Order: sequence, then structure tokens, then C-alpha cells
Amino acid sequence: MSLNGKAEVVSSTEENVAPSTVDRIVPLVNKSTGSSAKKLSIVLEDKGMGTGIEPRYVIYLGYASMAEMGNLNMDFKITDQAYKFVSASRKSAGIYEVKTIEYDGDNMMQATYMINAIQMFADEDVFRRQCNDSCPEKMQSRITVTKTVKKLN
Repeated sequence: MSLNGKAEVVSSTEENVAPSTVDRIVPLVNKSTGSSAKKLSIVLEDKGMGTGIEPRYVIYLGYASMAEMGNLNMDFKITDQAYKFVSASRKSAGIYEVKTIEYDGDNMMQATYMINAIQMFADEDVFRRQCNDSCPEKMQSRITVTKTVKKLN
């Protein structure tokens, strides 16, 4: 049984993750050209083990764009309900997939998050043109996340 969810818009937020709680960083994009570099990664924050079946991981999409005229970064919380991280991959330009195992209160489920970050890249282009010589580090944008779940036996 598979349940399809509707697309949800997720806005960038300022996250404070302690380096000691980062379990894994999964690079999805790492592109350098002359005087600029772009990195897009899935970041897993380990909340630790509980006494029952509790979510263990918070999963973020992190983006950093470094350039002579300003470094930008944005973070998006994808889920805080992951019991187990399965995988993350780039499907095509601006489209990424994250798979987790989650507990819905009754059953273990495989959750698939399809992340559309195309608007984020477009927003960055506009932002860089508007700020000319000196871009602040933080900018706001949004991504679209669609979650589907499948009951595990």
C-alpha cells in the first residue's frame, strides 16, 4: 500500500545544529567554476536513541553558494520524523530524492521525499543580480517537497 501526499512548500529557516550531532552529510551537488562554488547536501542531525520507537533523525537540505561578491547559504528542514535514513540522490537538475523509514504510530513506513529546488536556484539568480557587489550571507527562498509513504511488512 502506498499513499501519495500533496506537494508542500518549505521555506528556508535559520537552523542551529551542533556539529557533534551531525551524523552524516550526503553531497548531492558540488560544483566549482572559477570564482564560485555551489554545494547542496542532505544533512542528518542525530537526536539520539529513545526508549521506544521514536524518530531519531532530523533531515535538512543545506545549500551554500560561495562567490567573490558574497557567500549565501540556506537550510530547509525536510523531516524530523526519520527513524532510519535510507538514501539520498539527485534525480535531475534541481530534483532530489530522500528515503527514510518512519513510524506512524501503528506501522513502520518507507517515506520518500521528492524535493524540487528549482525555485531556490532561480531565487538565488535574482538575488545576486539585485545585491550587485555585496550579498548578505542569508537569503530566503523555498522548495517544494512531496512525501509518499509505503507500509513495510
